[in-house]
Amino acid sequence: MLRGDAVISWGDELNTLLALLKIQNTNIHQMNIIILSLATDLSLTNNSEYQEFIFHFEEFSRCHYNSEGYSQATESVQAYRYILLERLLDTQILAAAEQMEMAISHLESAIREPYIRVNPQILLLNQGIFQLEETQLKIIESLESMLEHHRSAKILQN
Repeated sequence: MLRGDAVISWGDELNTLLALLKIQNTNIHQMNIIILSLATDLSLTNNSEYQEFIFHFEEFSRCHYNSEGYSQATESVQAYRYILLERLLDTQILAAAEQMEMAISHLESAIREPYIRVNPQILLLNQGIFQLEETQLKIIESLESMLEHHRSAKILQN
């Protein structure tokens, strides 16, 4: 009975994780639209903090897209799910979170400039990055929950 519950729970958790990753894709896409619309604003393109924000946001996006592909592979390779999830958490999800934190820090520094702070697109960018951060935390929590659930199920099997 427990084993069947573990399989059902694993599938539900995996579906939740994949849904969060898809939400994050949508959020990243919306942020990229805002970033592209700001590309002609010389006050931003000449601001070093904003440039650092762009660099780290791009790194965050790259890590996220790698983790989504990894998650889809995980869905189809059930035999190695624990190893893949652990590797996904260590190599992509946490790396994405690190890059996001750095991007946020640089965006906050750039926003200290009065001429940048009043730009409505920057306000949208700031709101969007915090939405991305919230979703990233949910992804990490979901993945950690799946790993913990797998560890518990393995202990019960032994």
